[in-house]
Amino acid sequence: MNKKSIKLLGFALLLAVQTSCRENEFGVVDLTMPEEGGKVPVEAKYTYTHPCGMYNGEDFARVKKMLDDGTAPQAVKDEFTALKNNRFTQLPYASNPQTLIVRGDATGITADGKENYAPAMYDAAAAYQMAMLWKLTGDEKYADASVKVLNDWATTCKEIKSNDANQMLAAGCQGYTFANAAEIMQTYSGWAPTDLAHFKDWIVTVFASKNKQFLTYHWSKESTSCIFHYWSNWDLVNLCSYMAIGILTENDEMVNYAVNYFHTGGGNGSIVNLIQGTFTDPLKTGETICQNQESGRDQGHAMMSVAVTANLCQMAYSFYKYNPAVPELDFFAANDNAVMKMGEYTALFNLRGGADNVNSTGAWLITADKMPFDEYKYCIDCACKDKNHGAIHTSVADDAGRGTPRPGWEILYNHYAKVKGISSGYTYAEKFAEKLRPEGGTGDTRYGSNSGAFDQLGWGTLMMYRK
Repeated sequence: MNKKSIKLLGFALLLAVQTSCRENEFGVVDLTMPEEGGKVPVEAKYTYTHPCGMYNGEDFARVKKMLDDGTAPQAVKDEFTALKNNRFTQLPYASNPQTLIVRGDATGITADGKENYAPAMYDAAAAYQMAMLWKLTGDEKYADASVKVLNDWATTCKEIKSNDANQMLAAGCQGYTFANAAEIMQTYSGWAPTDLAHFKDWIVTVFASKNKQFLTYHWSKESTSCIFHYWSNWDLVNLCSYMAIGILTENDEMVNYAVNYFHTGGGNGSIVNLIQGTFTDPLKTGETICQNQESGRDQGHAMMSVAVTANLCQMAYSFYKYNPAVPELDFFAANDNAVMKMGEYTALFNLRGGADNVNSTGAWLITADKMPFDEYKYCIDCACKDKNHGAIHTSVADDAGRGTPRPGWEILYNHYAKVKGISSGYTYAEKFAEKLRPEGGTGDTRYGSNSGAFDQLGWGTLMMYRK
């Protein structure tokens, strides 16, 4: 089925009679339709049983029990050891808060005219990873260290700033990392209530405001770019941050905004625009695979798009476990498991046949000429003021970034195969997860040390892997 067929089908569905919101045996969410057409926006009231962000209390309890009684699979034990040995979890940890987080054009903002968002990347990752270790070990030294990082930033940092839209990437990537760290740590009795309240005010003011600004205006109220100007990953990281902060602060309106945007939003982070082509696997597995909005751009960003989507879906599903009356929170199931199929397309094209855990050896599973692709027109005849940036993609991007791994495959594989118990449809996510296992996360040398290593939270083997 090509993109045009999908759009026609979607239009037909919008004209259909009212259907019920439910999750069927295959995990498909059928969103409620009003009789006059158009999807009914979610306006739910939620239950917040903290922690209920990236992982919930049941997840931490399950993994901690396995680690404590020795029944954890060896890969889980190995990743736990890797987390304890990670450079961002070594105690004592010294944070480096900045008054301004600057990503993008820093002219006239910093003394040297250079970006300075790296300290926020490092410290957000450290706060999150030390928070995980506290939940899995009970060692309050990790808790105190994580809380100190969070307090230091909330006390010092005043704004995210630059002369261009790149600041919005920091607002998204570091926003959802800080928020998920705080979501875990707000269950710690050692975090003073006044400090916790101050942190929540800070992250809403500094990060959530930017997230909402980007998702509303792409990127500012004065923007001269169309809603499709920014690639899917821009929307996705800001959706992650806005949803995570909404959960942290128990803000129903924020959570509902993120849920509605994912299902029906206008930008490229919405599932309706994230999927740009649907095909049958050319390697004859019988699977359906889906081209994503960045598949023709470069594989580094195509992989990022999948990894961040996996994080977004996992957060929503973790929250859904405490709010089962809102099936739209099951992002994984949206549009007949479209996220699973998107992962399969990207995994198939990026997998090598070698046995190494870096995915750097062996022949590609498929050659570029055998990969199906629907033409994608990026900002052609659009409303953008600048008409020089458009591109027409006619084939999947076979570039230097092809095969470079990102964490996130454990989430996709284990959710569909183990949590949902679906019998098929994740052949290549499973292969990628097996290749990288234990998957690790920020600080793992396989993912480098630049910003790409901090776009996703990682540590999926530890928290998701089930035999």
